[in-house]
Amino acid sequence: PAAVHPAALLVAGPVPVPLPAFHDADRAGVTLDDLLGEQTALPGDSWPAVGRSFPAPGGELSWREAATASFTPPHDVAATAWTAVFVHTDRWQKAKLTVVSPRPLKGMLDGKTLALAKGAGDTLTADLELEIGKHVVVLRSLFEPAKEGDWALTLTVTPDAKAGDGTLALTTSPERVTDVRLVLDAPRCTDLALSPDGALVALTLKEVRHGSAAESWLEIRATQDGKLVDLWRGGGAPSDLRWLDTGRRLSWRTDTDGKATLWLRDLDTATFTAAVAGVEKMGSWLWAPDGSFVVYELKREPEADKRKVKRVVNPADRQAWYRNRNHLVQCFVPGGATRRLTAGPVSPDSWRIAPDGRSLLFFLSEQDLATRPYFTSELWLLDLGTLEAQKLLDDRWIGGAEFSPDGKTLLLSGSVSAFGGLGRDLPEGMQANDYGGQLYLWSLADRAPVAATRGLVPDVESAAWCAADGMIYAKCIDTQYVNIYRAKPGKGEPRWEKVQTGLGATDQIALPRRGGTAVARGSDATTPHRVHTIDLKANKSRLLLDPGAEAWQDVAFGRSEPWTAALPDGARLDGRIWYPPGFDPSRTYPLIVYYYGGTSPIDVTFGGRYPKNVWAGQGYVVYTPNPSGATGYGQEFAARHVNDWGRLTAREVIESTRAFLAAHPWADAEAVGCIGASYGGFLTEYILTQTDIFAAGVSHAGISSISSYWGEGLWGYAYGARALADAFPWSDRDLYVEQSALFSADRITTPLLLVHGDSDTNVPVGESDQLFTALKLLGREVEYVQFQGQDHFVLDHGQRIVWNDTILAFFAKHLKQRPAWWEALHPEPKDWR
Repeated sequence: PAAVHPAALLVAGPVPVPLPAFHDADRAGVTLDDLLGEQTALPGDSWPAVGRSFPAPGGELSWREAATASFTPPHDVAATAWTAVFVHTDRWQKAKLTVVSPRPLKGMLDGKTLALAKGAGDTLTADLELEIGKHVVVLRSLFEPAKEGDWALTLTVTPDAKAGDGTLALTTSPERVTDVRLVLDAPRCTDLALSPDGALVALTLKEVRHGSAAESWLEIRATQDGKLVDLWRGGGAPSDLRWLDTGRRLSWRTDTDGKATLWLRDLDTATFTAAVAGVEKMGSWLWAPDGSFVVYELKREPEADKRKVKRVVNPADRQAWYRNRNHLVQCFVPGGATRRLTAGPVSPDSWRIAPDGRSLLFFLSEQDLATRPYFTSELWLLDLGTLEAQKLLDDRWIGGAEFSPDGKTLLLSGSVSAFGGLGRDLPEGMQANDYGGQLYLWSLADRAPVAATRGLVPDVESAAWCAADGMIYAKCIDTQYVNIYRAKPGKGEPRWEKVQTGLGATDQIALPRRGGTAVARGSDATTPHRVHTIDLKANKSRLLLDPGAEAWQDVAFGRSEPWTAALPDGARLDGRIWYPPGFDPSRTYPLIVYYYGGTSPIDVTFGGRYPKNVWAGQGYVVYTPNPSGATGYGQEFAARHVNDWGRLTAREVIESTRAFLAAHPWADAEAVGCIGASYGGFLTEYILTQTDIFAAGVSHAGISSISSYWGEGLWGYAYGARALADAFPWSDRDLYVEQSALFSADRITTPLLLVHGDSDTNVPVGESDQLFTALKLLGREVEYVQFQGQDHFVLDHGQRIVWNDTILAFFAKHLKQRPAWWEALHPEPKDWR
């Protein structure tokens, strides 16, 4: 292919470059060439753009557009200047950058140094590997007065022969699409806490800069206007933000060398102290309402068997941490005097301090294999004066408790089956999906439960009782959305209303003890993570902070919208579409169908482990159906999950995909891929035994044999307590065998990618091992990529990028007929036989 020439370039400078003092010393002196090698070629944190400035020696410089990169140097003075251009490609490809410059220069591609090789004369070349999307090349050249010649450069990019024509362009526009590095690295708020009066919000923020390790810091901002009030940065990673109930005192935690410190910042007295310092093996912690003491967990581990053997006493004992225990410690502040609050073979969990600071609420749980869900759940109340404990409640379907502001009532969280099915809203005889969350009010005086959310269709994830207005605020799975609902407790079941957070997926809401301002953080289908304030009385929200605004400023998103599929049996299945930027309905597009199919819907959260915007940015339309069994659509819909394992859900995914293709002629029916993870990975494998409408499938940590997962996964039997209710391998062979892809592997003819962390304790890696072996023996097209040291989720930053690219490269190979990326990522092993 012919070389591609830029129609215009971005340039900045020149600026003088004086040599440092003592540069001509006999030892450790430097030359201008040395300085060129030391300094980065890419200035500032933003991509170049016309009018965008960056600091430079002697003042700020601005990028400008020019037809050529030709510079006039200052008179008889060494100087430097920058040239930039964007390289856009519609596919993964290799290319060669050629630069002709009589002056020395340094180059970078997307912030990484280019290996510029010297050619004939003034020619320099570098090999480029370009993923689909836009890349920035920045060149920093150096003028030395002592050397003759003009100060100018030209550049071209020549695509690899396999790329074809018209797939690579040079431009000065910084507009680009989402990529996985932006999703992982852009600044975002990870936690927030609201001062008692609602006037200040504390936030922890996180970003990854230029490929380095993640950095976290803390900011305190005014909720009225977002102005910065205080900052903590460079002193460790702050976590667990907590405002004390009185004054303007903020506390947080840092961990160094396995020791925890709780910091206390008093904004009224301008003091800053370590309230509790250097505690080893500290777990969760809470302040007393008056700030006079802290309660925290101390973790303890049993002594290891020197013989390196282990007698496994029950299924849960296979977990390396099962025998670990913790006890509670009360630490008085100031002074640091401590006393132990609990002992024994069980560990207090989900504990809360009463509003008057006189008692403490906690749960105890032990394994009990006689009855689902195979664990007990007891609620206890500890008197902090006498240290006497009394058991309040014994219900294995209750798992969380919060005090009312007056301390007289408990807000209990559990499942539909709690209190003998008090929260049940299901047809007679239908087994409830006990992953669906319900709330109950429980009076400490009469110990009578009241169902608080039986009539609420969304499922509750968490809840808090607001002291400012006396209302209960519940974070809910609400079809494709994550919304906040609130209700005022009174006689009978509460009436719920939606809180207008302004976010499609609300990750967290912080409530005041006084005043009418709340703060929430979250995102939406095409809106990265932001922080909003909420006027609780008017039920209106506004933007407070957009921490990633600069990182996302050049990114173009395609639109996203709900889409409902009409199924052959008359049912209507909820779903959503993500379109590529610049979508053109006159064209045809490959389609990726992504689902979970387990107990949670695919929601509008931005980014995540399966970033739909990244896939859409690669030129795919993404369709996300929410098949039967998902929470957030009512109890009956969620209950369809129990003991289904693809009987209904696989058919719904297949039929909704067919409906999508029939309704959208721009979707290429010959280029449809499917992908799911965990239960969704199971669904991918099972779906491919039922249909050939997909051109490629991806299963991350999928279950190929329900029986082996049930017995070998550390949580398999416990997940089965809900998803396989009273169905066992010896009592329901049809479910365990017929619904497992392994036993129908000969029906799989679709190319399949299996992806798995080799240290997965949830879905053991053997689930992919055995299906891979079966398909290889059958001569089917299957790829298997393991990620070493990774568990059920791929969390390592670098591996996560490779994991994302592996999935997209597999789809590019099979849905776009472009195998180059896959071959570059995963070449055939050399010299391994």
